[in-house]
Amino acid sequence: MRYRLLLLATILLPSCGRPQPVADPVRDTALRDTIAAAMERYQVAARTVHPDSIAAFYAPMAVLFEPGINPIRTRDSIRAFIASFPGARVEIATATPDTIEVGDGTAYLWGSYFERLSFPGQPISEQHGKFVAQWVRQPDGAWLIQRLYRIPMPSPPPARTPLAMRP
Repeated sequence: MRYRLLLLATILLPSCGRPQPVADPVRDTALRDTIAAAMERYQVAARTVHPDSIAAFYAPMAVLFEPGINPIRTRDSIRAFIASFPGARVEIATATPDTIEVGDGTAYLWGSYFERLSFPGQPISEQHGKFVAQWVRQPDGAWLIQRLYRIPMPSPPPARTPLAMRP
């Protein structure tokens, strides 16, 4: 799995433009805090499963990369994608930052996610994995998601009782 994350980082993200380092450490810390807070607000919106609230966090030409489907391009398409799950409920949605790289107009938030959700007529589903979100500062100063990549991780196999402990 680490190979996939490294491949993602080395192939896809350089084409997005690496953030230029910020020379002021105080400003760097403030930008990291701003991005972390924006991601937390995004997770709050994700728990509502409200298409407009979620789409508002994306830049107009954003791209959402979800496993197993074609990239979802533009804020309006992301809104329509979320709306295609009527009755979905999100019990838990967390995004834990591992690293935040910041620059003057671009930031990358690398982290882990966990979700517990349900769809009408289906059992509760749990998903977890890694993600990277590219945030870009808009002309009005707001930070919005330009690209969001989600990389699911397989569930670990169930614990096995050692042979010596079996009856």
